[in-house]
Amino acid sequence: MIPDLILICQSNIVDAEAISKLPLDRLDMFSTLVYPRMVRHRDRFMGHLDLIDDACGRPAYADADYVQRRQALNIWHLPSMGGAHLANLLAADGLNVALINNIDSEWDRFAALYASCSRPPLVGLSTTFYLTPKQVAHIAKMLLRLDPEMEIVAGGAFINSLADRGLDKVEGLMRRSGLTYALHAFNSEPDLRAMLLARKAGVSITDIPNLCILKRGGFTTTGSRWNEPLLGEVPALWDKLDLPFLNRTIQIRTAAGCPFSCAFCSYPTTARSWQTLDADLVRTHLDAISRMPGVRQIIFIDDTFNVPRERFKALLQIFCEYDFEWYSFLRVQFVDDEIVRLMKQSGCCGVYLGIESASDTVLANMNKKATSADFARGIELLAKHGIASLAAFVLGFPGETDETLEENIRFIEKYPIDYYSLKEFFYMENTKVHADREKWRLTGGGANWTHATMDYQTASQRKLEMFRTIRNRLFIDPDTSLWYLAYLRDQGLSNEGIRTIQGEINTIMRDQLDGRFEIAPERLTSIREAAQR
Repeated sequence: MIPDLILICQSNIVDAEAISKLPLDRLDMFSTLVYPRMVRHRDRFMGHLDLIDDACGRPAYADADYVQRRQALNIWHLPSMGGAHLANLLAADGLNVALINNIDSEWDRFAALYASCSRPPLVGLSTTFYLTPKQVAHIAKMLLRLDPEMEIVAGGAFINSLADRGLDKVEGLMRRSGLTYALHAFNSEPDLRAMLLARKAGVSITDIPNLCILKRGGFTTTGSRWNEPLLGEVPALWDKLDLPFLNRTIQIRTAAGCPFSCAFCSYPTTARSWQTLDADLVRTHLDAISRMPGVRQIIFIDDTFNVPRERFKALLQIFCEYDFEWYSFLRVQFVDDEIVRLMKQSGCCGVYLGIESASDTVLANMNKKATSADFARGIELLAKHGIASLAAFVLGFPGETDETLEENIRFIEKYPIDYYSLKEFFYMENTKVHADREKWRLTGGGANWTHATMDYQTASQRKLEMFRTIRNRLFIDPDTSLWYLAYLRDQGLSNEGIRTIQGEINTIMRDQLDGRFEIAPERLTSIREAAQR
């Protein structure tokens, strides 16, 4: 069947090869870019999963062919939630979507599929995980080298963020990268569906809202319209999808939006409303997933999975009817013993906790509406019932000082957190803190900011100091976080094996921060033995 759309869901984000070309004798100039997310080995910087592969005797990702790449450990091999969601939705309209999960590992598949089509299909590019125009342009230009006449439509979070600054920004990206179309709405699924149906029927697409078109040098736009998120409309066709990259894990969502308004977060602003899927409809999706051969894990990507409480309890009782493990985000301040016990009984294997700070002063500035004591109580309940927790901390939010960072260290070391991550505050204009920027004397943007009590460079340096200080908890790269743990389980590693591996990697990174770059053979042996799949 000729696909109506070939969708490229994701690609490798971090260019370790480019970082490896930086001079090691100037590491002090870029150490906060590398550590603690990478290690130095075999004269190159590599991510934690790449080091595990190396310890197991598999070739470096950059040196491998496409078959070997698909066998490598790579966080972008986890099936894209957005891609499967779109294929599921569009299948109900008779639209055939072929998914390329990670273009950097599946370029041969894409090229063969595209060449096999009697008429060129539309190629979609999801920008959900991209932060710069360069990342989008890199993929688009790679596609156009295969076929200069290829029609590419881009959509997703990055395109939406550009459009918030003006459609001229979207036009600039399209001209630089060669994109034919861009769908700039926050929830662009209905517009993509309308576009594909129009193309299939051979009718004009110019009345489809939220569309930018660049053809023969001319740039045009259609009218803008807000789209509500599609939840209840999405059919449960998971077991009918062609997902050749699937292993044991699928990602789904049961809600859209967020009822909270944390001052550093843009999601409540961009999503506008908060909607949840009825528990019985969730059951329908789980029935379809249970028919998928080999799937044994679900990652729920809902931002506020355990709110409201009674709905969460109803979901947990439904989960007990199935035989799968699951991971999710969790507002840990809202759990009690009954809830956590049900979580364990229903197969919960791990949760991501957006703690952000252990300082009540900073938490108040963030509008978190929780205290460090609330977090501590919930964390102790998770440990009591044997549910792994990953606590995420944001460093450098307005009001942050060396004293508040010390509170974070004490909290991490005192309470039974299994894993933690550290990441600098990222300043976005469509957030509550931007409205209060004069109060905080906050200037700059993105990863280049300063305010009355700290700046980005100081926060980055303090991150390394905190990592070197904390010894009784395991650090996880914040860019992969919960997905890293779920992915290693997906690949057959035990929980104990994951802890052993991450302990060794943490030790290696501390050694390298102290200038000892040679990795002891016994550490690589320990990693290899723990990674036996």
